[in-house]
Amino acid sequence: MKYGIIIHGPEIIDSGWAGKIIQLLSARADVYAVAAGTMCKLAVLDSFLEDLIDIWSLSKPSEAITELAKECDCVFLLNHGKTIESGTVFGNMVADRVDIEVPLVQVERPGNSDGRIIYRGEDVNPDVYWLCRKLGMPLVYPETARQPSIRKNGHKTIRTISGVLPGESIMVNGLVIGYANNEDVELIFEDGIVTAIKGGQLKKHGVEKLTSYIGRIDPENAWIKSGNLRRTPVLESMNRERIDVHKRQSCRAVLINHEAERTFELARKADLVISVGDDTTAIAGSILKRLEIPLIGITDGDRDNVLADNEYCEGSTIIQVESGCDDIVGEKIKESFFSTSHPEFPSKSYLEEQILDLAKSCMRHVIFHTLEYNY
Repeated sequence: MKYGIIIHGPEIIDSGWAGKIIQLLSARADVYAVAAGTMCKLAVLDSFLEDLIDIWSLSKPSEAITELAKECDCVFLLNHGKTIESGTVFGNMVADRVDIEVPLVQVERPGNSDGRIIYRGEDVNPDVYWLCRKLGMPLVYPETARQPSIRKNGHKTIRTISGVLPGESIMVNGLVIGYANNEDVELIFEDGIVTAIKGGQLKKHGVEKLTSYIGRIDPENAWIKSGNLRRTPVLESMNRERIDVHKRQSCRAVLINHEAERTFELARKADLVISVGDDTTAIAGSILKRLEIPLIGITDGDRDNVLADNEYCEGSTIIQVESGCDDIVGEKIKESFFSTSHPEFPSKSYLEEQILDLAKSCMRHVIFHTLEYNY
């Protein structure tokens, strides 16, 4: 027997349950585990589980499930939603996007009194009953009828967001586009653009960034999340230096322009990362600290605090410009230095000086706060 395991979100890793479940299933079959999502991969690194869980494969749960189902007898989806309702809705949405011939088993909120194992498939594998007993969790089946999360109203598409708490930020494809005023929140899309938030407040600048950097959004397939990207605190003992930065005669750099979720993908073969945007820099910085890759962050003080802590690799530099100007500098950096896919530069200091000069030349007023982080 061979089982595929998809792990979604950092909470299931941080709580220790992902490692326990992998260990249990490994005693019954050959297993292959994949982390889905940037924060999940970050949690894998913090828990020293990268030899056990693949952090470099496909990120979307539906894509990973489809691939693993081709060679596995059963696929397990491990998740820890904010509530059992939001976790179940998430599992339903993922299941709706895959067409596989093997069972899909969702382990939702293990270790909690409302946790359950949700079985999607035909005959129940005996190992699923065995896992239920080991974890002390009930086996349930998904509801056949449920309120759709997507509906049409004329030329508008409305998507319901579950598990939202008042005051939380709302992100679409990694960018904050508004804030929740209550628990019942709906996003209204018109022609692929978010035009309103029912039960919340729209952040127009966030929508502009989303449209500018990502384009029009498919409401059904968009990645939408509320609140902090990582709700569980990271223990200080988890942080560690992984490898020394490789000393090269030249410096390979990549640009992350408001796409923090692509940090793993883009930075894998880089010596240096340039990030644009306050939250993008905070998220990328946390990831790159684990990978021991420094960054040059372009910020303007407009942070939404989707990640609680700021962490940066030694030798990183943060450049703060006037409010609303980080996007302008980011575009100039892209045009000037990233016309090729994998540009190389003499050194980090050389590129930093060039970026500072570029920012000064394209703006009338610029405020710089350059900080060196040394741990």
